[in-house]
Amino acid sequence: MKKLAAALLLVPATMLVVGCSKPPEQQFLTQYFRAAKARDNTTVGRMSAVQIDPREQGSIEDFEITSIGEETRTPLTFAPLLEAEAKARDTEQAFLKTKIEYQNANIKAIEEVLKIEQMNPTAKLTPAQEKIKLEWDKWREGISAHAKATASATAAIKSATGLAEASLTQPGQAALDPKTFSGETIKKDVVVAATLRSPEGATSQKTLTVTIERVAGNGREGRPIITKISGL
Repeated sequence: MKKLAAALLLVPATMLVVGCSKPPEQQFLTQYFRAAKARDNTTVGRMSAVQIDPREQGSIEDFEITSIGEETRTPLTFAPLLEAEAKARDTEQAFLKTKIEYQNANIKAIEEVLKIEQMNPTAKLTPAQEKIKLEWDKWREGISAHAKATASATAAIKSATGLAEASLTQPGQAALDPKTFSGETIKKDVVVAATLRSPEGATSQKTLTVTIERVAGNGREGRPIITKISGL
């Protein structure tokens, strides 16, 4: 016992503090679980892309971190998605230009067919009218297809930038500019042993894996965001 006590005296005080200190994930998750339990949606929205609704899933009453995984870093740039969107828009505009040229050259015949469609959709068309209708139907289908392609490309950008915007958007700092951003996504999993109280009041033990991500780049360090909770 005397040897052990003497050995402990030789250990720097800073090492003892480090050994007893809690990881930053402890405070972060404590704040999140408390906010979720209190249905503080403003705080939850700043910290997480997922919710634990106490009325449906229950609430975390207590937890202990059992392991913290290694960080993984993935390069992040939005250039390919921006290029895809620009290409979709250019293709759509080129199609619309050609469509307008066809429309202007056949406007009388098109209006005649559209009027017949409106008045009597089952009316028999002449061969010339039938040809115009088939061609015009293809143009209408093309308009819809190109609009969907452009909308899909735009949605892909919005989806991809969601984490970066949530992580990097902070008071006093400029908004995320996808065109100039270049950085990385930093991700890790935190496993916790949690006590879950159901909406009915019963308690159970759960092992949860909380995925925490943040974005860094262009000289900025983003705040952590919970992107997934599995095990509920």
